[in-house]
Amino acid sequence: MLDFLPLDRLPENLAYLIYSIRQIETVFDLLLVSLTYFGILILVRRSQAAVLLRGILVLALFAVGVSALLQLPTFTWVLRAALVLGLIATPLIFQPELRRGVERLGRTLGFLQIRPTELVHRVVPVLLRVTTNLAQRRVGGLIVLEGTTELNDVIGTGVRLHADLSADLLETIFQDKTPLHDGAVVVREDRVVAAACVLPLSEQALPEGMHQGTRHRAALGISEKSNCLAVVVSEETGAISVAENGLLHRDLDSTELREYLYRFYDPLQSNSSGLKGLIAIKRSNNQRIRSPRSPRAAVINSFGLIATFLTAMLLAVATWLIVANQVNPPQTETVSDIALRLTNQPKDLLVVSDVPQTVAAVIQAPQDVLSALTPQSFRATADLADLGADVHRVEVAVTSSDQRDRVRVISVDPTALDVELQPKASQVLTVAVSILDRETLPFSYDIAGEVTANPTQLVITGPSEIVDQVARAEATVQLKGARNTVREDRPVILKDAAGNVLSGLTTDPETVEVTVPINQRFNTRDTAVHVVITGTVAPGYWISNINVDPNTVTLLGPPTTLEEIGSFVDTIPVDVSGVAGEIVRRVPLAPPANVSALNESGVTEGSVEVTVSVVPQQGNLRLTVPVEATGLRQGDTVARSPSSVDVLLAGPLPILNQINADNKLVRVVVDVTDLVPGTHTVTPTLIFPEGLRTTVVPNAVQIRIERPTPTPEPTAPDAG
Repeated sequence: MLDFLPLDRLPENLAYLIYSIRQIETVFDLLLVSLTYFGILILVRRSQAAVLLRGILVLALFAVGVSALLQLPTFTWVLRAALVLGLIATPLIFQPELRRGVERLGRTLGFLQIRPTELVHRVVPVLLRVTTNLAQRRVGGLIVLEGTTELNDVIGTGVRLHADLSADLLETIFQDKTPLHDGAVVVREDRVVAAACVLPLSEQALPEGMHQGTRHRAALGISEKSNCLAVVVSEETGAISVAENGLLHRDLDSTELREYLYRFYDPLQSNSSGLKGLIAIKRSNNQRIRSPRSPRAAVINSFGLIATFLTAMLLAVATWLIVANQVNPPQTETVSDIALRLTNQPKDLLVVSDVPQTVAAVIQAPQDVLSALTPQSFRATADLADLGADVHRVEVAVTSSDQRDRVRVISVDPTALDVELQPKASQVLTVAVSILDRETLPFSYDIAGEVTANPTQLVITGPSEIVDQVARAEATVQLKGARNTVREDRPVILKDAAGNVLSGLTTDPETVEVTVPINQRFNTRDTAVHVVITGTVAPGYWISNINVDPNTVTLLGPPTTLEEIGSFVDTIPVDVSGVAGEIVRRVPLAPPANVSALNESGVTEGSVEVTVSVVPQQGNLRLTVPVEATGLRQGDTVARSPSSVDVLLAGPLPILNQINADNKLVRVVVDVTDLVPGTHTVTPTLIFPEGLRTTVVPNAVQIRIERPTPTPEPTAPDAG
């Protein structure tokens, strides 16, 4: 389907145009397009194509109006197809007018052919002489002076001469008795290229009162299709005429003809009077072509220009609508998750049916607007005003809060809701508390006292038939192994007599504070486990961490004995003599004889798992290390500045103790293999055991390499 013409959205697009006219860019855009169409209409209004153009415009306006008002799908499709064909055919139909306009524009901008001065002075006098002689003897003639557009097609229709231009040759050609007189002569610069050429005839209507001669029509025709200059001598009247750019200038004298010829051959130097003379000739010639106008005709012409400009504006608006429909076309999209609100609900009624929280809508909007829309850009409502207690079918309405005048809601899903309204009722209930995980309470702890809810009562509100079913208001709580009193804000659950949870009701307040008092039993105590360590770890190592699992146990025994134990219970000693690393052992506990150690479930816990981490101690060491040079060439000497550097070492004490015992474990080396004699600043390489952090001060040394000068060998004395 050809959708470039938005007939079905014509009112909305016109509204969009009126909305956009407030932007200066739109005004400037429409003005430029209107002026362009105005120029084209002015260009073709005096041609036969103008009648065709008016007919096309009238038919197009009629067809568009009918299609927009009556919404005829088949007719709209045919219209769109016809418009596509019309767009393709337009350049072909108006080809002569478009070509003349472009050529005029090119010449106006100065793209002119400038010929040598000697050529102009040689050709123009010959043409003036021939034309004057033919006019005096009333011998018909048609001379076409080729411009920048080559006339090879026209030359091919005649007899090729390729002769030098001369007055005698031209006068001979146009004599009645010669075989070449019936046709046009084509002149290229100073050469007669061909004679007896056939020219295309113009379809323009010649000026009123002018003889409808074939020569004049041919001259006009060739000037419409190229930028040549055609000189015509009338056989009946002897009048001299010139056709140029699709215009015929007639009844010229020799002076005026000379100006046309000079302007054609040398536009920059024609006529001593310059541009003013050309303008005067133009005006005089135009006066000869067109009959004088009366004031009434001038007024009619002014109205014609106004009507032409209004037509151009109408075409610009149509073009703007088509382009807007292509560049920013309206598109259809489904928007989901639009929040639904029930409005105007009666205060004494409640909604008891399930109502969806969101709806979806199919919307249509221009592309730039559509890309910015979100579900929050829309408002979905169902109006419950003036409804009673019953089941009602309520329509869902969706409106746009953003760009409302450019967004159209096509459909809504669901389009309507079945809403049941019932009378509102209230009831006061006492809140009961239920503990969900009493079994998670540690063995040594118990609930001491009453479990309470604050407030103890609440008000439930809802539909009367549901309120009547409520038998229990319950708040639940989880202990999760608590060792202290639990105090939490909990929601209230409403249940019927069978224990089923009821919905569709509200409570005031929505939550209650639940308190569960928890205390430890009198003959138990939670006590930390203390690991007893004996022995000494390996030299340079220390105990970084001791982990016990479990780290606390419950002691069960006489209260007086538990008071004497204190805050922890010991394990049997763990020997770490010479240990370096990590050890994991199962170690028995050592409680008093009449006391038992239990876990959280109340089962006797006789031992714990102990993990002892023994790691190297950290320390620092500072050494002064000499700088070594390696790779020195034989015979060279090297000087180091400084000769030694300070090396700071940090890391495990065992490694540092090894280095302290043997300083050769740390070396500072400079490789001079690739160094030439002279002074160099080099960063030395530090060699040291792994696991240390190092710093060298200074971090660069100066190396000077000297190479001895070779001693020349003594020469033997001359034997002579």
